[in-house]
Amino acid sequence: MRYQQLFWDFDGTLVDTYPGMVAAFTTALTQTGVNAFEIDQPAIYQAMRQHSMGTALRQFSAEYGVSQDRLTNLYQRQAAPKLATAPAFAGSAAILQTVTMHGGRNFLFTHRDQRAIDRLKDLGLWGEFSGAVTASDDYPRKPDPTSLNALCQEYGVLPQDALMVGDRNLDIQAAHRAGMAGALFDPEHLIVDESQSEVRVIRLAELQAWLLAD
Repeated sequence: MRYQQLFWDFDGTLVDTYPGMVAAFTTALTQTGVNAFEIDQPAIYQAMRQHSMGTALRQFSAEYGVSQDRLTNLYQRQAAPKLATAPAFAGSAAILQTVTMHGGRNFLFTHRDQRAIDRLKDLGLWGEFSGAVTASDDYPRKPDPTSLNALCQEYGVLPQDALMVGDRNLDIQAAHRAGMAGALFDPEHLIVDESQSEVRVIRLAELQAWLLAD
């Protein structure tokens, strides 16, 4: 394989959480008094995918004239149960298994808390992982590379042997700052690749083929 050590983002990369996140965000806005017919769900999704949840919260609390703190609290209450039904992306199990079958290792690098690991367990994917960094570890957020550096040190990973897979530029930026390569997973071609990823794919099967290519 091109890379033996793979570091994985969770939301929008291994697990398709965005539909539930957008639904939770929409409900939270209506709970602040915003008319449901005024809510631009595609724009919310685009802000989450192209930037971050924090960006979406700032942008739409200002646009709809609601308290950002209140919107954040309402969103978090709505989003938590949505995670329990979020499906894995097609090809997730296959590529994780391929990595371990070829003597490699998978690591999780997410801003979510323990619930990300719980969902991977429910989906039957967690057994393919060797370690993780979650929100509970309280490292600086991406694109800061501190958490990736910590995982490399803990598990004896050489950055030049590693590939970070994520769905946003900040995932690739974190990888590059840690001395790793980056793979951008962009199933809808929404991302302007400002981070200069080493490979960009729309399907995880495509990434798997790239890893195994001579």
